[in-house]
Amino acid sequence: MRGLLRGLSAPASGLQAQKTRIDTIALNLANAGTTAPPGELPFQRRIVELQEGMQGTAAPGLTAPTPPAVPGDWGAARVERAMGEDGVRVAGVLEDLTEGALVYDPGHPHADDQGYVRLSNVDPTQEMMELLEARRLFEANVSAFEAMKTILRRSIDI
Repeated sequence: MRGLLRGLSAPASGLQAQKTRIDTIALNLANAGTTAPPGELPFQRRIVELQEGMQGTAAPGLTAPTPPAVPGDWGAARVERAMGEDGVRVAGVLEDLTEGALVYDPGHPHADDQGYVRLSNVDPTQEMMELLEARRLFEANVSAFEAMKTILRRSIDI
């Protein structure tokens, strides 16, 4: 019986991974227009790192963010979760280290001495495309999970 249920672990891990991606994208979109005072960085885009089974490393240009300033801000802290041998696992939520745009706005409260404001590095268009992809992958994993459940029900009837 345990071998039959193991087939559910791959789509279940995919569901969890895509849910984490969707939550992270929502966090990115919510903070897309943020700025910070001179000398500080505005919100940095978060990226979910997925790994096959228990293998993998971080992509270049990404780093684990500092511990969250706000308790419960799971998107700002590294997440370690093993979802089993099959499927995919969330290896971490990383910060994109690229800088956001520098915009001239001398009247802005976060403008520096020259009148420039550093924006967040979140591109809402890119985030929406990522959201569509994550949603479709979530739906594909739901379909695979349902198909496996049907197979298990039929095998129990035999």
